[in-house]
Amino acid sequence: MIAVASGAIDMNIHAATCILLAATMALTACETGQMLLEKNAQGAELRKETTVGVPLPPGCPTLTTSLPAGQFGLTVSYQEPTTSQTGDPLANLAYTTIYLSWPKAQTKAIRIWTNDAHGGALVTIRDIPVPAQELGLCVTATNWTRQESPPTPPTQPKP
Repeated sequence: MIAVASGAIDMNIHAATCILLAATMALTACETGQMLLEKNAQGAELRKETTVGVPLPPGCPTLTTSLPAGQFGLTVSYQEPTTSQTGDPLANLAYTTIYLSWPKAQTKAIRIWTNDAHGGALVTIRDIPVPAQELGLCVTATNWTRQESPPTPPTQPKP
C-alpha cells in the first residue's frame, strides 16, 4: 500500500518479482528494529535519481486522484518488498521507483536505492513537488539484474 500525505491515495502494488507490503508510518515507525529510509525529494541525492519525461510502466495509472487545492507538494510512504510473488525471501532488491504523472506535464520517476537487498525498509519521500492537482502514482521494485516489477492500478482511497 502506498500512502500519500493527506490520505489522498492508497494503492495495492502486486509485482512480478515482489509484493509491496502495507505501511503506516505513524504506527510502524515505533517498532524496534524496523529499517527506515527517509529522504527529501528536493535533496541532492534524490534530485540526481529523478528522471523527467520517462514513459510510465505498463499498468501504471495515468490519473488516480486530485490533491486538495493549494497543495503543491506531497509525501509518499510505502514499505519495500521482502518476498517475491512466489513467497521466496528477497536477496537481490536494488531499488524502488516512484512514478508520478500529471495531465499536460511530463512524467517523473524517482529512484530510491535500498539499504538492504532483502528489502523491508519503510520508505518515506517528502517534499515531492507537484505541478498539477491531479496526479497518477505507482511504485515498482527493481532487482540487481534491472528487472522491474510491473505496478497495478490503485485501489479506492480509504476514508
